[in-house]
Amino acid sequence: MAILRKSLAITTPGTPQEQSLLRANLALIYAHYEGFCKFAINTYIDALKRLNLRRKDLSWNIAAYSMKDFFERLKKKESQNDFFSTFINDFNNEIEGHARYDSPPEIANLWPDLLILWLKKLDLGYSIIDSHRAILHALVDNRNKIAHGKKLTISNKVDLDQYFQVATSAMHEVAIEICEALESKRYQRNDFPSTTLHHSLS
Repeated sequence: MAILRKSLAITTPGTPQEQSLLRANLALIYAHYEGFCKFAINTYIDALKRLNLRRKDLSWNIAAYSMKDFFERLKKKESQNDFFSTFINDFNNEIEGHARYDSPPEIANLWPDLLILWLKKLDLGYSIIDSHRAILHALVDNRNKIAHGKKLTISNKVDLDQYFQVATSAMHEVAIEICEALESKRYQRNDFPSTTLHHSLS
């Protein structure tokens, strides 16, 4: 990336060479953004798997994320009675059980909304990413244009630098959030709320 950025910096503006280097730089910026974010999220999920915590000891967002199979079973219930009885009978076993996690699906486009969705599931912050949704969306869109041989919507080094800075900030936020979550054990609950449902199933 550094070599490509240096080459672009010394290229004459408005030339075909500049356009080629703009495309190459943007494609590489996107590749770093997607690859790092997916790697970091999978690393965090692997860390949670190794901890082997029970769902009731996890933050509710992470506990809910780990109960995907249970929620899928509930969705298949055709009547309210079946839904309610399954929920009452199985919820306590699920919340007491050890969490299981799916990894993010293999995708070609890491749109900012999708990245935020996964950060929410893992109870991680995303304020910087949220504030730059439009630029990150344009980054993915321009990457797709490159893949399909279409013209970019950026035409100069200033625009490219904005993509670089925002993508770097997004990667930094993901890394910091994961490090802080692991260091402070943000994923873990220290209490189990005394809900009516919990009392009825105790």
